[in-house]
Amino acid sequence: MQLIEQLASERFRSNLELVGQLRRSRRQRALRRVARMEHKARRRMIQAWRLAAELRTRIDSFTS
Repeated sequence: MQLIEQLASERFRSNLELVGQLRRSRRQRALRRVARMEHKARRRMIQAWRLAAELRTRIDSFTS
């Protein structure tokens, strides 16, 4: 009986460790996804600034 309880306890601990690892990997995946989204947003913002500057230059050249 004690052996069965010990095996069940070890199995339970093993399952807990596995769940913890899965949570970490999901969290890491989510963090990587957020980092990619931030990087993409920064690129879009820079592109928008460049386009706005180019449009301002063209407008200024027409009005001058």
